[in-house]
Amino acid sequence: MNQIIKLIFSVILVVILLAGLWFFYQNLEFKSPENTVTIDHRQGILESVRQVNKQIFIEHYHMVDIEYTEVPEGILGMLGIKQNIIVLIRGRVPAGFQLGNIDEDDIWVSSDGTRAQITLPPPVIFEENIAFDFENSRVLSTSDTCPNFICPTDTLAAYQELVLPAAREKLIVYARESGILDQAARDGEAYYTQLLKSLGFEEVRVIVEGYE
Repeated sequence: MNQIIKLIFSVILVVILLAGLWFFYQNLEFKSPENTVTIDHRQGILESVRQVNKQIFIEHYHMVDIEYTEVPEGILGMLGIKQNIIVLIRGRVPAGFQLGNIDEDDIWVSSDGTRAQITLPPPVIFEENIAFDFENSRVLSTSDTCPNFICPTDTLAAYQELVLPAAREKLIVYARESGILDQAARDGEAYYTQLLKSLGFEEVRVIVEGYE
């Protein structure tokens, strides 16, 4: 009798264990290789680069002298009648990279995800961001031997419409001649090399168009 009872308990125990295993496997979710998430390295780099559309790396500070002269036409001009102003203008010229046109074709990542390369556009001078330092600019000399009824030009208007645009162009020329674009290219290469390394790439190459 005791053996029968023990047998019955053994059978019940086995049934319980089998039922538990069945329940466990029914509720266990297996992840197939198709469900594995693949990281798009190029897209990640692109998003990091596009955080700023325009990136300034360097500014040059220059001063330029601009002369504005107005001489009346005809015989009055031959008499030496004229308005003349010479100004010394200082300003900051920024340069860097316009990054809005970079896409995934400008980025390469090795199949094992350890190496990366990015191609940057040529550096540019951001002409629209040139800032005049009026506080440290000054008028060097002025002379006016032309009566207002002959030379009615508003000096302030001439300054804004003629002198400042001429100063802007001179500042750009001086910045180019002093190597601002070469410096921006070097700074950009160093910056993006560190950026890609911070993203986990072991080997990095940064190419600046026109500066290979």
